[in-house]
Amino acid sequence: MRISSFLVFSSLVLVACGPTVSEVHMIAAPPKEANCELDFLQLKMEDVSPAAPGAKYEILGHVVLQEEGVRDPLEPKYREKVRPRACRMGGEGVAIMLSAVGEGAFGSHGTSIDYAVVRKRQSPAASAAPAKF
Repeated sequence: MRISSFLVFSSLVLVACGPTVSEVHMIAAPPKEANCELDFLQLKMEDVSPAAPGAKYEILGHVVLQEEGVRDPLEPKYREKVRPRACRMGGEGVAIMLSAVGEGAFGSHGTSIDYAVVRKRQSPAASAAPAKF
């Protein structure tokens, strides 16, 4: 009885906690308002690869969400978590780079979603001159 009560309590705690959110910043860009407009993009690797000659976008960073259970990456609650972070990074769009479900002990599942924050690639002439250190 105590074990089952503990399992019920622990599962409620996990559900109540919500997703874990991590950010990785790769390129500095001017921040935008927290509710900025973002495009949802379906990108191929050659669209964002720095080595690809026709790359259209550059990755400013990543927002990674992890949560117990099998999750839909387009759930409104995830958009609410990703949007202000992507805007703060200066993003123009968001693409799902990875959405994976893993199985843990006792049949538990967890989802990890990697949202790439991107902007249109700037021409080398449009880039600012290097700052002095």
